[in-house]
Amino acid sequence: MNSNNYCIILAGGIGSKLWPMSHSSKPKQFLDLFTTGRTMLQLTYDRYAHFVPRENIFISTYKDYADLVREQLPEVGESQIVLEPLQISTAPAIALTLMHIIARNPEANVISAPADQLVYNHAAFEQQLSEGLALLGETDGFIAIGIKPTRPATSYGYLQAGEEVKDGFFRLKSFTEKPDIDFARLFCESGEFYWNTGIFLWNAQTMLRALSKDYPGLEKMALQMNDKTDFAKYADIVSEQYPRIRFQTVDTLILEHTTNVYIAPCTFGWADVGSWKNYYDLRGKDAEGNVMDNMRHLLYSCNDNLLNIASDKVVILQDLEGYMVVENDKVLMVCKKDDPAFIRRIMNDARMKFGDDIM
Repeated sequence: MNSNNYCIILAGGIGSKLWPMSHSSKPKQFLDLFTTGRTMLQLTYDRYAHFVPRENIFISTYKDYADLVREQLPEVGESQIVLEPLQISTAPAIALTLMHIIARNPEANVISAPADQLVYNHAAFEQQLSEGLALLGETDGFIAIGIKPTRPATSYGYLQAGEEVKDGFFRLKSFTEKPDIDFARLFCESGEFYWNTGIFLWNAQTMLRALSKDYPGLEKMALQMNDKTDFAKYADIVSEQYPRIRFQTVDTLILEHTTNVYIAPCTFGWADVGSWKNYYDLRGKDAEGNVMDNMRHLLYSCNDNLLNIASDKVVILQDLEGYMVVENDKVLMVCKKDDPAFIRRIMNDARMKFGDDIM
Protein backbone atom coordinates (compact mmCIF):
# COMPACT_ATOMS: atom_id res chain seq x y z
CA MET A 1 0.00 0.00 0.00
CA ASN A 2 1.14 3.54 -0.76
CA SER A 3 1.30 5.58 2.46
CA ASN A 4 0.67 8.75 0.42
CA ASN A 5 -2.85 7.57 -0.47
CA TYR A 6 -5.83 8.63 1.63
CA CYS A 7 -9.59 8.21 1.51
CA ILE A 8 -12.52 10.30 2.78
CA ILE A 9 -15.79 8.41 3.19
CA LEU A 10 -18.71 10.83 3.23
CA ALA A 11 -21.25 9.55 5.75
CA GLY A 12 -23.01 12.63 7.11
CA GLY A 13 -26.30 12.83 5.21
CA ILE A 14 -29.74 11.82 6.44
CA GLY A 15 -30.62 9.70 3.38
CA SER A 16 -34.01 11.36 2.98
CA LYS A 17 -34.71 9.67 -0.36
CA LEU A 18 -35.06 6.36 1.49
CA TRP A 19 -37.29 7.78 4.23
CA PRO A 20 -38.83 6.42 6.43
CA MET A 21 -36.53 3.38 6.47
CA SER A 22 -33.62 5.85 6.51
CA HIS A 23 -34.25 8.55 9.07
CA SER A 24 -32.37 11.29 10.87
CA SER A 25 -31.41 9.21 13.89
CA LYS A 26 -30.13 6.31 11.75
CA PRO A 27 -29.60 7.16 8.07
CA LYS A 28 -29.15 4.61 5.31
CA GLN A 29 -25.34 4.51 5.53
CA PHE A 30 -25.70 2.94 8.97
CA LEU A 31 -28.22 0.30 7.85
CA ASP A 32 -27.69 -3.22 6.53
CA LEU A 33 -29.77 -2.53 3.43
CA PHE A 34 -28.94 -5.77 1.64
CA THR A 35 -28.97 -8.22 4.58
CA THR A 36 -25.26 -8.98 4.21
CA GLY A 37 -24.45 -8.54 7.88
CA ARG A 38 -22.58 -5.32 7.05
CA THR A 39 -23.97 -1.79 6.82
CA MET A 40 -23.35 0.46 3.82
CA LEU A 41 -20.66 2.32 5.79
CA GLN A 42 -18.94 -0.91 6.74
CA LEU A 43 -19.03 -2.23 3.16
CA THR A 44 -17.55 1.04 1.89
CA TYR A 45 -14.79 0.99 4.49
CA ASP A 46 -13.97 -2.66 3.68
CA ARG A 47 -13.72 -1.78 -0.01
CA TYR A 48 -11.12 0.96 0.47
CA ALA A 49 -9.19 -0.78 3.23
CA HIS A 50 -8.02 -3.30 0.62
CA PHE A 51 -5.68 -0.77 -1.00
CA VAL A 52 -5.59 2.36 1.20
CA PRO A 53 -3.76 2.17 4.56
CA ARG A 54 -6.39 1.87 7.29
CA GLU A 55 -4.83 4.70 9.26
CA ASN A 56 -5.35 6.93 6.18
CA ILE A 57 -9.11 6.35 5.88
CA PHE A 58 -11.18 9.20 7.32
CA ILE A 59 -14.90 9.14 8.02
CA SER A 60 -16.66 12.49 7.55
CA THR A 61 -19.98 12.50 9.37
CA TYR A 62 -22.44 14.67 11.26
CA LYS A 63 -21.71 15.10 14.97
CA ASP A 64 -24.88 13.25 16.00
CA TYR A 65 -23.65 10.13 14.19
CA ALA A 66 -20.28 9.88 15.95
CA ASP A 67 -21.38 7.01 18.17
CA LEU A 68 -22.81 5.09 15.21
CA VAL A 69 -19.47 5.37 13.41
CA ARG A 70 -17.55 4.26 16.51
CA GLU A 71 -19.90 1.33 17.00
CA GLN A 72 -19.77 0.15 13.39
CA LEU A 73 -16.06 0.87 12.74
CA PRO A 74 -14.28 0.31 16.07
CA GLU A 75 -11.00 -0.14 14.18
CA VAL A 76 -11.04 3.51 13.03
CA GLY A 77 -9.05 5.84 15.26
CA GLU A 78 -10.79 8.73 16.97
CA SER A 79 -8.69 11.25 15.01
CA GLN A 80 -9.98 9.71 11.76
CA ILE A 81 -13.62 10.53 12.55
CA VAL A 82 -14.23 14.13 11.51
CA LEU A 83 -17.48 15.62 12.78
CA GLU A 84 -19.54 18.29 11.00
CA PRO A 85 -21.24 20.72 13.41
CA LEU A 86 -24.01 21.21 10.82
CA GLN A 87 -25.19 19.29 7.78
CA ILE A 88 -24.40 21.80 5.02
CA SER A 89 -23.42 19.35 2.27
CA THR A 90 -20.28 17.65 1.08
CA ALA A 91 -17.91 20.46 0.02
CA PRO A 92 -17.68 21.90 3.57
CA ALA A 93 -17.36 18.34 4.90
CA ILE A 94 -14.44 17.73 2.53
CA ALA A 95 -12.84 21.03 3.54
CA LEU A 96 -13.06 20.12 7.21
CA THR A 97 -11.57 16.67 6.70
CA LEU A 98 -8.88 18.02 4.40
CA MET A 99 -7.48 20.03 7.31
CA HIS A 100 -6.91 16.81 9.23
CA ILE A 101 -5.22 15.17 6.25
CA ILE A 102 -2.98 18.17 5.55
CA ALA A 103 -1.85 18.11 9.17
CA ARG A 104 -0.50 14.61 8.51
CA ASN A 105 0.53 14.84 4.88
CA PRO A 106 0.26 18.10 2.86
CA GLU A 107 0.91 16.24 -0.41
CA ALA A 108 -1.58 13.42 0.10
CA ASN A 109 -3.46 11.90 -2.81
CA VAL A 110 -7.09 11.45 -1.80
CA ILE A 111 -10.18 9.53 -2.85
CA SER A 112 -13.47 11.07 -1.74
CA ALA A 113 -16.54 8.88 -2.00
CA PRO A 114 -20.10 8.50 -0.67
CA ALA A 115 -20.94 5.73 1.78
CA ASP A 116 -24.11 4.60 -0.02
CA GLN A 117 -22.86 2.82 -3.14
CA LEU A 118 -22.36 -0.77 -4.24
CA VAL A 119 -19.37 -2.15 -6.15
CA TYR A 120 -19.51 -5.60 -7.73
CA ASN A 121 -16.04 -6.21 -9.19
CA HIS A 122 -13.70 -5.37 -6.33
CA ALA A 123 -10.52 -6.34 -8.19
CA ALA A 124 -11.34 -3.99 -11.09
CA PHE A 125 -12.35 -1.29 -8.62
CA GLU A 126 -9.04 -1.50 -6.78
CA GLN A 127 -7.05 -1.53 -10.01
CA GLN A 128 -8.82 1.48 -11.56
CA LEU A 129 -8.62 3.65 -8.47
CA SER A 130 -5.00 2.70 -7.90
CA GLU A 131 -4.24 3.76 -11.48
CA GLY A 132 -6.09 7.02 -10.86
CA LEU A 133 -4.08 7.71 -7.71
CA ALA A 134 -0.87 7.08 -9.67
CA LEU A 135 -1.99 9.54 -12.37
CA LEU A 136 -2.35 12.27 -9.73
CA GLY A 137 1.43 12.30 -9.56
CA GLU A 138 1.48 13.49 -13.18
CA THR A 139 -1.28 16.13 -13.08
CA ASP A 140 -2.73 18.80 -10.82
CA GLY A 141 -6.25 17.89 -11.92
CA PHE A 142 -9.26 16.09 -10.50
CA ILE A 143 -10.36 12.64 -11.65
CA ALA A 144 -14.09 11.86 -11.73
CA ILE A 145 -15.25 8.26 -12.03
CA GLY A 146 -18.08 8.07 -14.56
CA ILE A 147 -20.26 5.16 -15.63
CA LYS A 148 -22.02 4.66 -18.95
CA PRO A 149 -25.75 5.32 -18.52
CA THR A 150 -28.07 2.37 -18.92
CA ARG A 151 -31.20 4.49 -19.35
CA PRO A 152 -32.16 8.19 -19.66
CA ALA A 153 -32.37 8.88 -15.92
CA THR A 154 -32.98 12.35 -14.50
CA SER A 155 -31.57 11.60 -11.06
CA TYR A 156 -27.88 11.67 -12.05
CA GLY A 157 -25.38 14.29 -13.15
CA TYR A 158 -23.99 13.76 -16.67
CA LEU A 159 -20.30 14.08 -17.56
CA GLN A 160 -19.48 14.73 -21.22
CA ALA A 161 -16.14 13.29 -22.30
CA GLY A 162 -13.76 15.29 -24.48
CA GLU A 163 -10.42 14.21 -25.89
CA GLU A 164 -8.51 11.29 -24.43
CA VAL A 165 -5.49 12.58 -22.50
CA LYS A 166 -4.11 9.21 -21.41
CA ASP A 167 -5.15 5.60 -21.85
CA GLY A 168 -8.58 5.37 -20.23
CA PHE A 169 -8.76 9.02 -19.09
CA PHE A 170 -10.70 11.78 -20.89
CA ARG A 171 -10.90 15.52 -20.38
CA LEU A 172 -14.25 16.71 -19.02
CA LYS A 173 -16.01 18.71 -21.74
CA SER A 174 -19.20 19.62 -19.87
CA PHE A 175 -21.27 18.72 -16.84
CA THR A 176 -25.06 18.80 -16.52
CA GLU A 177 -26.66 18.15 -13.14
CA LYS A 178 -29.91 16.15 -13.26
CA PRO A 179 -31.22 17.16 -16.70
CA ASP A 180 -34.84 16.80 -17.74
CA ILE A 181 -35.85 13.60 -19.50
CA ASP A 182 -35.44 14.93 -23.07
CA PHE A 183 -31.85 16.00 -22.47
CA ALA A 184 -31.12 12.79 -20.59
CA ARG A 185 -32.32 10.84 -23.62
CA LEU A 186 -30.11 12.90 -25.96
CA PHE A 187 -27.12 12.39 -23.68
CA CYS A 188 -27.61 8.63 -23.67
CA GLU A 189 -28.00 8.47 -27.44
CA SER A 190 -24.87 10.53 -28.09
CA GLY A 191 -22.54 8.02 -26.45
CA GLU A 192 -20.38 10.88 -25.11
CA PHE A 193 -21.84 11.06 -21.60
CA TYR A 194 -21.32 9.27 -18.32
CA TRP A 195 -23.25 9.29 -15.08
CA ASN A 196 -21.37 10.98 -12.27
CA THR A 197 -20.70 8.40 -9.53
CA GLY A 198 -19.58 11.00 -6.98
CA ILE A 199 -16.22 9.24 -6.60
CA PHE A 200 -13.36 11.72 -7.06
CA LEU A 201 -9.58 11.53 -6.84
CA TRP A 202 -7.42 14.57 -6.15
CA ASN A 203 -4.25 15.84 -4.53
CA ALA A 204 -4.61 17.70 -1.23
CA GLN A 205 -3.06 20.89 -2.65
CA THR A 206 -5.28 20.76 -5.76
CA MET A 207 -8.38 20.53 -3.60
CA LEU A 208 -7.11 23.21 -1.24
CA ARG A 209 -6.75 25.67 -4.13
CA ALA A 210 -10.25 24.82 -5.41
CA LEU A 211 -11.80 25.21 -1.97
CA SER A 212 -10.00 28.48 -1.28
CA LYS A 213 -11.94 30.17 -4.09
CA ASP A 214 -15.21 29.62 -2.26
CA TYR A 215 -13.97 29.43 1.33
CA PRO A 216 -11.62 32.39 1.92
CA GLY A 217 -9.13 31.88 4.70
CA LEU A 218 -9.02 28.11 4.32
CA GLU A 219 -5.55 28.07 2.76
CA LYS A 220 -4.17 30.26 5.56
CA MET A 221 -5.65 27.90 8.11
CA ALA A 222 -4.20 24.89 6.28
CA LEU A 223 -0.71 26.36 6.37
CA GLN A 224 -0.93 26.38 10.15
CA MET A 225 -1.81 22.66 10.34
CA ASN A 226 0.80 20.06 11.23
CA ASP A 227 1.08 16.82 13.17
CA LYS A 228 1.19 18.80 16.43
CA THR A 229 -2.05 20.67 15.75
CA ASP A 230 -4.35 20.86 18.77
CA PHE A 231 -7.55 19.60 17.18
CA ALA A 232 -9.54 20.15 20.37
CA LYS A 233 -8.79 23.87 20.05
CA TYR A 234 -9.33 23.68 16.28
CA ALA A 235 -12.79 22.15 16.86
CA ASP A 236 -13.84 25.27 18.77
CA ILE A 237 -12.86 27.43 15.79
CA VAL A 238 -14.74 25.13 13.43
CA SER A 239 -17.89 25.20 15.57
CA GLU A 240 -17.81 29.00 15.46
CA GLN A 241 -17.06 29.40 11.76
CA TYR A 242 -18.84 26.42 10.20
CA PRO A 243 -22.39 27.88 10.29
CA ARG A 244 -21.17 30.75 8.10
CA ILE A 245 -19.92 28.44 5.37
CA ARG A 246 -21.95 28.23 2.16
CA PHE A 247 -23.96 25.13 1.28
CA GLN A 248 -22.29 23.36 -1.63
CA THR A 249 -21.77 19.82 -2.88
CA VAL A 250 -18.29 18.61 -3.71
CA ASP A 251 -19.67 17.55 -7.12
CA THR A 252 -20.59 21.17 -7.92
CA LEU A 253 -17.29 22.46 -6.56
CA ILE A 254 -15.23 20.16 -8.78
CA LEU A 255 -17.36 19.79 -11.90
CA GLU A 256 -18.69 23.34 -12.28
CA HIS A 257 -16.04 25.53 -10.64
CA THR A 258 -12.83 23.96 -11.95
CA THR A 259 -11.49 23.25 -15.43
CA ASN A 260 -8.81 20.63 -14.77
CA VAL A 261 -11.11 17.60 -14.53
CA TYR A 262 -10.59 14.19 -16.15
CA ILE A 263 -13.13 11.40 -16.55
CA ALA A 264 -12.18 7.81 -15.85
CA PRO A 265 -14.91 5.56 -17.33
CA CYS A 266 -15.93 2.99 -14.74
CA THR A 267 -14.48 -0.48 -15.33
CA PHE A 268 -16.22 -2.11 -12.36
CA GLY A 269 -19.85 -2.87 -11.58
CA TRP A 270 -21.38 0.09 -9.73
CA ALA A 271 -24.77 0.98 -8.32
CA ASP A 272 -26.13 3.95 -6.42
CA VAL A 273 -28.56 3.40 -3.55
CA GLY A 274 -30.04 6.86 -3.85
CA SER A 275 -33.76 6.22 -4.18
CA TRP A 276 -36.48 3.69 -3.50
CA LYS A 277 -36.53 2.75 -7.19
CA ASN A 278 -32.79 2.03 -7.14
CA TYR A 279 -33.17 0.06 -3.93
CA TYR A 280 -36.01 -2.03 -5.35
CA ASP A 281 -34.08 -2.72 -8.58
CA LEU A 282 -31.01 -3.87 -6.63
CA ARG A 283 -32.79 -6.21 -4.23
CA GLY A 284 -33.50 -9.90 -4.76
CA LYS A 285 -37.17 -10.68 -5.43
CA ASP A 286 -39.56 -13.58 -5.07
CA ALA A 287 -41.33 -15.17 -8.04
CA GLU A 288 -43.95 -12.41 -8.00
CA GLY A 289 -41.40 -9.58 -7.96
CA ASN A 290 -41.82 -8.74 -4.28
CA VAL A 291 -38.86 -7.51 -2.25
CA MET A 292 -38.89 -8.36 1.44
CA ASP A 293 -36.47 -9.25 4.18
CA ASN A 294 -36.77 -12.27 6.42
CA MET A 295 -40.21 -11.39 7.74
CA ARG A 296 -43.16 -13.62 8.46
CA HIS A 297 -45.74 -12.92 5.79
CA LEU A 298 -48.80 -14.02 3.91
CA LEU A 299 -49.27 -12.43 0.48
CA TYR A 300 -52.36 -12.95 -1.64
CA SER A 301 -52.23 -11.80 -5.27
CA CYS A 302 -49.40 -9.36 -4.53
CA ASN A 303 -46.87 -8.39 -7.19
CA ASP A 304 -43.89 -6.04 -7.56
CA ASN A 305 -44.05 -4.67 -4.02
CA LEU A 306 -41.34 -3.51 -1.65
CA LEU A 307 -41.81 -4.47 2.00
CA ASN A 308 -39.62 -3.31 4.87
CA ILE A 309 -41.35 -4.07 8.16
CA ALA A 310 -40.08 -4.79 11.67
CA SER A 311 -39.09 -8.46 11.85
CA ASP A 312 -41.27 -9.20 14.89
CA LYS A 313 -44.48 -8.56 12.95
CA VAL A 314 -46.50 -10.82 10.69
CA VAL A 315 -47.32 -9.04 7.43
CA ILE A 316 -50.54 -9.98 5.60
CA LEU A 317 -51.38 -8.28 2.32
CA GLN A 318 -53.95 -8.82 -0.43
CA ASP A 319 -54.22 -7.50 -4.01
CA LEU A 320 -51.33 -5.08 -3.76
CA GLU A 321 -49.29 -4.30 -6.86
CA GLY A 322 -46.42 -1.80 -7.25
CA TYR A 323 -46.55 -0.54 -3.68
CA MET A 324 -44.04 0.05 -0.93
CA VAL A 325 -44.92 -0.78 2.67
CA VAL A 326 -42.19 0.64 4.88
CA GLU A 327 -41.97 1.51 8.55
CA ASN A 328 -39.69 2.72 11.30
CA ASP A 329 -40.49 3.17 14.98
CA LYS A 330 -42.53 6.34 14.25
CA VAL A 331 -43.90 6.06 10.72
CA LEU A 332 -45.74 3.51 8.60
CA MET A 333 -45.88 4.49 4.91
CA VAL A 334 -47.92 2.71 2.23
CA CYS A 335 -47.77 4.25 -1.24
CA LYS A 336 -46.89 3.57 -4.87
CA LYS A 337 -43.17 2.85 -5.06
CA ASP A 338 -42.42 4.24 -8.54
CA ASP A 339 -43.46 7.85 -7.98
CA PRO A 340 -40.48 9.61 -6.35
CA ALA A 341 -42.09 13.04 -6.70
CA PHE A 342 -45.13 11.92 -4.70
CA ILE A 343 -42.91 10.23 -2.10
CA ARG A 344 -41.09 13.56 -1.65
CA ARG A 345 -44.45 15.27 -1.27
CA ILE A 346 -45.50 12.76 1.39
CA MET A 347 -42.28 13.35 3.29
CA ASN A 348 -42.62 17.14 3.12
CA ASP A 349 -46.32 17.05 4.06
CA ALA A 350 -45.56 14.79 7.03
CA ARG A 351 -42.80 17.10 8.20
CA MET A 352 -45.05 20.15 7.91
CA LYS A 353 -47.92 18.53 9.80
CA PHE A 354 -46.07 16.49 12.43
CA GLY A 355 -42.71 18.28 12.74
CA ASP A 356 -39.07 17.34 12.18
CA ASP A 357 -39.29 14.78 14.97
CA ILE A 358 -40.71 12.15 12.60
CA MET A 359 -37.75 12.53 10.23
